[in-house]
Amino acid sequence: MSSPTTTLENGTRKATTAGDLVAWGRRQLAAAHFDAPAREAVLLLARILGRSEASIRARDEETVPAEAMARYRELLVRRTGGEPVAYLFGEREFYGRAFAVDSRVLIPRPETEHLIEAVLALDLPPRPLLLDAGTGSGCIAVTLALELPGARVVATDMSSPALRVAASNVRRHGVTGRVALIRTDLTDALRLGAFDAVASNPPYVDRRELAALSPEVKDFEPHEALFAPGKGHSVVERLLDETAALSAGTHLVIEIGYDQSEWLEAAVVARPAWSLEELIRDYGSIPRTAVLRRLPT
Repeated sequence: MSSPTTTLENGTRKATTAGDLVAWGRRQLAAAHFDAPAREAVLLLARILGRSEASIRARDEETVPAEAMARYRELLVRRTGGEPVAYLFGEREFYGRAFAVDSRVLIPRPETEHLIEAVLALDLPPRPLLLDAGTGSGCIAVTLALELPGARVVATDMSSPALRVAASNVRRHGVTGRVALIRTDLTDALRLGAFDAVASNPPYVDRRELAALSPEVKDFEPHEALFAPGKGHSVVERLLDETAALSAGTHLVIEIGYDQSEWLEAAVVARPAWSLEELIRDYGSIPRTAVLRRLPT
């Protein structure tokens, strides 16, 4: 990677400005082996300087200190290597709040906010007990605890490193005591009849799709949080079977893969314990969030 310097016609170098750095950053991003938005050149510099993107653009003639230049170059090297911006910054916004993330957990997606909205739309008791099965960063569990002040949430994950990230987010957002983190596989060893609703964004990508994924995803995000063992819907199928132990009337709200809605509809027909109440489409108009209700037996 070249250096972000500017040389005048007479051969002398001038001080590097924010505009120089952004132009250089855009060239590096354009040469990356994946589709990196040019806007990130401004985003990265704004983060380093502690300013807004608008401020960087409006004051692009300001000289950038050498230390900030070195930090900018470091981030560009990592970014053009495919590392996601969320990992570079150590956080990602979800439902209007910043959550700590790193390579131990999946990066929260905007599509998963539909899952939050679906749970909030349920007819829940004033002090519900909720389950977030496969919590990862804890963004779902923490968000539900904050949006439902009377709620208590149990959040499970089989990854100890992921639970450490989730614990940091529980502390960060002040819900210690209302969100309990448990190391277990989905719903193992839990008394499901006690819960008023279950939410889950499980692994649902088929490993055969690995080659088609962006390097940002396949080379950096944890595969155990992305890929379901065997077929892509295998973990969703497990959840359908395990949560059949819920009380009648209890809802399961679950995120599914882009091509799994027809499979899910057939899977529910084959399981008399469940009714598929709604399939919510994501921002790309793909059925992404399923709302199921446990039927009386």
